[in-house]
Amino acid sequence: MIRTLLLASALLASPAAAAPDKVLLAAATAAAPGVTATLEQLVNIETGTGDAEGMATMGAYLETRFKALGATVERVKPTGTTRGDIIVARLQGRGKSNLLLIGHMDTVYQRGALARAPFHVADGKAYGPGIADDKGGLAVILHSLALLKPADFGTITVAINTDEEVGSPGSGAIITELARGRDAVLSFEPTYIPEGTVLGTSGTAFVVATITGKAAHAGNAPEQGINALVEAANVIARTRDLDQGQGKLRFNWTVVRQEPAGVRNIIPDSITLVGDLRVPDDAARDAFAAEIARRVATPGVAGAKVEVKVIPGRPAYTADAASRALIARAVAIYADIGETIAIAPGRMGGGTDAGFAARAGVPVIEALGLPGYGYHSSAAEYVHLEAVPRRLYLAAALIRQLRK
Repeated sequence: MIRTLLLASALLASPAAAAPDKVLLAAATAAAPGVTATLEQLVNIETGTGDAEGMATMGAYLETRFKALGATVERVKPTGTTRGDIIVARLQGRGKSNLLLIGHMDTVYQRGALARAPFHVADGKAYGPGIADDKGGLAVILHSLALLKPADFGTITVAINTDEEVGSPGSGAIITELARGRDAVLSFEPTYIPEGTVLGTSGTAFVVATITGKAAHAGNAPEQGINALVEAANVIARTRDLDQGQGKLRFNWTVVRQEPAGVRNIIPDSITLVGDLRVPDDAARDAFAAEIARRVATPGVAGAKVEVKVIPGRPAYTADAASRALIARAVAIYADIGETIAIAPGRMGGGTDAGFAARAGVPVIEALGLPGYGYHSSAAEYVHLEAVPRRLYLAAALIRQLRK
């Protein structure tokens, strides 16, 4: 999925490799044990999306950490029903640059996951729920900022939101406004293995199909009913080939709901299917909406009714020329220390807040967090600790280069 590009690639014409900043690299290396301690503290605060208690605890923790760095901290209320304040920290240096750093405190793991998979370190890896996505990113932000002096930067704003894992419905527009007018946006989602970055992330949408039938006795008079469950199976069969594969439009049905709850001897009269849609742009989403509506327009079960809605979520991110120049800087910084950044050649299926930041028309670089594995899966989630000095060096050196 990820291939390594030569530094002379026409895709990213990087600046020539230079001698590394040995003082900064030594400081980043010395900071590594502190990053492990921070990771443990972050993981031990459970912050599944919607967990108000966890968000409040994490918000207080981050506020304390940012103030210790000399930042002023503002709590911004998200819109809608999102739980947990967005933490917005501001640092003022002596340079002229105006940067936004973004990450998120919420995870896909609900309360109780930590008891089943507690934080631990083994074989150079640190494990724990949400440690890669995105508590590793938060640790990189905190510790890379600690490496900088006021002369190294201008204005740095950091925004940590609480609803990224569900598409940032309450914070996306706020992120766009915070990004407006910035010189660059640095996003600290986890990186991949090998360490890399991406040229695009997907836009997201929810697909909701509501199938209505008619209840009847399943054993005595099923012919008097209209089986919504059977029609739901028809809808799945007719649409299963809409997924276009890696780097393109992705679509999968992921949830089936029956309301009220199903009873074995009653023909079901109401089924809801929920699907996950990933698109390269709004035009692709609109074309998908038209196509899926066409496919389900004529029910397979006589009398059944099917209504399908495509609900937009997070916008796609596509690296423009300015963003690619920013990525080229990162590639060159890694080259300085004898390392290579891998770059995904196509669009990644995941959606991130880089899409909201890019709406402001500013350069954005994604995946500056720690390299990890197992996020959004049943596998144990972990990050590679040996990469910590490189990731701190990259973030700090990039901020210093942008100071103007």
